[in-house]
Amino acid sequence: MEKEPFGTRLEDAIDIKSNFDENCIVHQSLQLIGNKWTLLVLMSLIRETKRTHQIQREVAGISLKVLSQTLKKLVSYGMVSKKIYPVIPPNVEYSLTEFGKSLVTPLDGLFRWSVAHEEKIREIIKKNSGH
Repeated sequence: MEKEPFGTRLEDAIDIKSNFDENCIVHQSLQLIGNKWTLLVLMSLIRETKRTHQIQREVAGISLKVLSQTLKKLVSYGMVSKKIYPVIPPNVEYSLTEFGKSLVTPLDGLFRWSVAHEEKIREIIKKNSGH
């Protein structure tokens, strides 16, 4: 596990990092994982190695094309590993790498926050979507 650069408090990190712009590492990190499907695909892989169709079943609404693109991107980032078994048709499995597993704790925090504030979040989404 990598050492935390600023200790354990977010406030300590913010005190040190006084300028937030597109070059900020937090902003750049969110560019890697902050789109509509990436976090959901990563969360699908937290517990176990899965095949493409298993991930697609868990991530409701994702098309096979978008799932394939997302997995390819995550493999290129080194967050997900891809294992191809030499059978016909090819059997492909995906799992989190150590780098991908390093997201488990932050994703757990996001998940818990989302569940704790579900009613408020849904209210905000509904209000801002015009429905």
